[in-house]
Amino acid sequence: MLSLNLPTLTTGLSDDDMRETAYEVLVASFILSGGEIRLFEKKKKEKRSRFLKGLRSKRDELNSGSEPEDCHIDLLDVIRVQMEISEAMDVCTKQGLRRFGEKKMHEQTDVPLISLELLGAISRSDVPTERSYKQWHKRQANILEELLMISVDLVSDVHATLGMLLSKLRNIEEWVLNTSPDGRAEILTAIKRYASKFSNMPRKFGIRNETYYWTRSFHFNINLYEKLLCSIFDVLEDGQILEEAEEIIAFLKLTWSTLGIIQKVHDALYAWVLFRQFVRTGEGRLLKYAVVEVQKVVSGKDGEGIEEAYMSSLICSVEAHGSKRFLNLVDAVLFDINKWCHNQLEDYHLHFSQDKLATLESILTLAILCGSHFADEFAEIKYIIPLAGDGTTSILVHSFIEKSIQAAYKRVRNVVDAKSKLEGKHSLTMLGNELKLIAEKECTTFIPLLCRQYPDAGILAAVLLHRLYGEQLDPFLQGVSQFSESIREVLAAANCLERYLSRIVRSVQNCVGSPIINYLHPYQIQQICAPLILQWLHTQHDIILEWTKRAIQIEDWEPLSSQQRQAASIIEVFRIIEETVDQFFNLNLPMDMIHLRSLLIGIVRSLDSYLQYMVNQQVDKHMLYPSPPALTRYKVSINPFAKKRSMEHAFLEEKITKQLNDLTVPTLCVKLNTLHYIRDQLDTLEDSVKQTWELAQSGQIFGTVKQDSSISSESVDELFTIFDDVRRSAIDASDTITDFIGTRVIFWDMRDSFLFSLYQGRVESARFEIFLPLLDGALDYICDLIIETLRDQVVSSIYQASMEGYVWVLLDGGPSRVFSESDVTMMQEDLNVLKDFFIANGQGLPHVIVEKEARLAQQIVDLYALKTNSIIEMLISASEQISYYPESKKPGQRCANGAETLLRVLCHKKDEVASRFLKVHYKLPKSSDYEDVVGKEPALKSSLIEDMLKSNTSFNWTEKGQRGFRMMKKKFQEATFEIPRAPCLF
Repeated sequence: MLSLNLPTLTTGLSDDDMRETAYEVLVASFILSGGEIRLFEKKKKEKRSRFLKGLRSKRDELNSGSEPEDCHIDLLDVIRVQMEISEAMDVCTKQGLRRFGEKKMHEQTDVPLISLELLGAISRSDVPTERSYKQWHKRQANILEELLMISVDLVSDVHATLGMLLSKLRNIEEWVLNTSPDGRAEILTAIKRYASKFSNMPRKFGIRNETYYWTRSFHFNINLYEKLLCSIFDVLEDGQILEEAEEIIAFLKLTWSTLGIIQKVHDALYAWVLFRQFVRTGEGRLLKYAVVEVQKVVSGKDGEGIEEAYMSSLICSVEAHGSKRFLNLVDAVLFDINKWCHNQLEDYHLHFSQDKLATLESILTLAILCGSHFADEFAEIKYIIPLAGDGTTSILVHSFIEKSIQAAYKRVRNVVDAKSKLEGKHSLTMLGNELKLIAEKECTTFIPLLCRQYPDAGILAAVLLHRLYGEQLDPFLQGVSQFSESIREVLAAANCLERYLSRIVRSVQNCVGSPIINYLHPYQIQQICAPLILQWLHTQHDIILEWTKRAIQIEDWEPLSSQQRQAASIIEVFRIIEETVDQFFNLNLPMDMIHLRSLLIGIVRSLDSYLQYMVNQQVDKHMLYPSPPALTRYKVSINPFAKKRSMEHAFLEEKITKQLNDLTVPTLCVKLNTLHYIRDQLDTLEDSVKQTWELAQSGQIFGTVKQDSSISSESVDELFTIFDDVRRSAIDASDTITDFIGTRVIFWDMRDSFLFSLYQGRVESARFEIFLPLLDGALDYICDLIIETLRDQVVSSIYQASMEGYVWVLLDGGPSRVFSESDVTMMQEDLNVLKDFFIANGQGLPHVIVEKEARLAQQIVDLYALKTNSIIEMLISASEQISYYPESKKPGQRCANGAETLLRVLCHKKDEVASRFLKVHYKLPKSSDYEDVVGKEPALKSSLIEDMLKSNTSFNWTEKGQRGFRMMKKKFQEATFEIPRAPCLF
């Protein structure tokens, strides 16, 4: 509990004694002012104690508009309740002082005279209990001894006589039982004679109403006035001020002449009791009221010289830096308030939080108000010296910031070592993290408030925290030579702290011009860790590459799920990449463009390795084309028993065969999905890395020069062009696989049903009705494997291969395929059906693309419609461009007007003119000399039809999987009219 260090009381008067005495002084002062005391007014008594109900009832009475005299009486009763004076003792006091008022009306009085009056007027029978009377009597005797025996200039015999009289008064048993009323009156009269003599001693300062006791017993009087002032605090609601506080304060002025109170003393004491009550209860309104009263004391005009002299005589002792100082009462009040405020403000991190900022602001205001009197007492500064021109307020706030941060720092240092051992982290890591928390609290909670009084508050706090941590960090940095986990954590903690402190400094206007910046020396973390980060990145490159190779080598090219149709390995690769990126940025260390470039190089190396592995698994699609049959001329065999030649076939290498067997359509679809996933994820990764890099570079370190944002952004964008190589590689691989899928489906998986069956023997008996149902099923199957984005590309590839296959049938179909002019109509119908199948009534491929890819096939069908002589003339015209025996070209490499194409049309022309021409000019053998069978070459593994059959038995196709080509089926049915359909295999 705060208290003024007034001279101590020698007689052991308690707080209750002083409170009851203060009330007696108030009643006496009221009576002497002319107030009328009503002793025997009949009031309704309730069963409950008046003490508990009095406060609320009196408030109602005061607000009821009664006469002024009644208001004073009611106000006095409110004060009585607040001071916890019983009604019985109140009646005794008023009754005992009633005659005193008649004798001393409007005259000056003092506490000894009031006490003597009460002793003479109140007897044992007036007090309810004997115990109460004894306590009351003892208190009165102690008061007289306290006030009379300390008087100066007492000769020894007077002192002895007065002591003897007070001894008789103190002996309560003798006083009541053995001393007659006349004897008691005689003793009291003798004491009063001495008391009056003291009262009439000359005034020391000449102030109006001044008495001897103003200075001689000022500590006693001040104590009483404190008790009176405390009556404004609601006894039922701790920390609240009564609504009648202003009336009570005005009423207490009646005691000023008795207790030696002048305006400035009142203001100081009122501020003191308000402030002390705030300290006790924490009620913010009390603090605000205290600030108002202190402002009155500090800013109020000094009184006359005699008042100043009087206040200077009221000496109190205060504790300052372990020793005693003596100040006048007003200065002692300000000193003690100031001392308490400094105690709080010099460690505001401990005492205040976000929800107590209003309290902090008021306490800071009090400290500034009082600080003008005691600037040299508390503003001790150790680390950063403020400018000589800074005012008292700036120096004070500077001191508070420095001391509070030092106190918070010491607390952290005291626990960091033990905590670091417990958690297994370096103490500097934990210290840096803890200081960053302090900096965050300083920045968000305190700096906005402190800057109002001291603009450099934020800079000072940041620089001081930076310097305190730097004292511990510098020796550690000198020994850094490797990049262990512990070292990384320390460097990261230091970097995070420095970045945050830099942000605080740069948030202050005109921070560059502040002299406090000169105390700041950057940690130089970037220079130390730059080569270490590069070493770490190179290690990560190898780790990513190793994981990538391991993931793809065990890949079986099965989709993850029906929703995630890419390979599991690419998920793992990007997981490793993303983990590395996260680790890179989670280093929380200063980085430059070299580090970012190194990170991107590692990512590109990994993805390039993955893509190269996929590309290396591919086989040239030309390996899927059937061996070109021998060129023959149409001729019907005369001898059915003649021995016929066999077709010659080329055999693939075992390695190529194994690769082709592994490149099934489902595998190829998963690969395409994976390549598309790579491109999507690369875009996402690029955006993520750019954003994180921008955030990482946004916090500037002390001493760095800010780069132009547009230039920096352009440099980063330029670095990321390295990803374009990966994108191009992925697109190229995707194009290769897409092209391969179409060729694989038509030229291998469906070679028996298409290449080796269409138009075999006779056109009318082997048309598209056998092939199209299988193609429709294959498209449904593939579209369910491929992601929707890639479906058009894959379907287009299959259509292109279908047209190439159709051209192969027309030109490379072998000796068993011959076409007459009457067959051309059916061939044209079949070509139209195939085109309409892929257009699918507008829901399939675009009409333009379909017609473009069908152009060569259409031209070749048109050639078969020409007369043989016309074709021969075209061939003779083009013969200069070919050798005598032209080589067969691969599908997709032919042109309709080429000599090689025209020659093959003649070979398959069911016409004697064509046969004679080929016999004479090209010496070609007869078609009847060869076996009437195509497709006898060794077969590779063809799993598409088998997979389709398994799929149909294992699960039902979804609507989404069938939607793309439903219209194609319908169109095919319409085009074929009543042609009998072959049984569907799926």
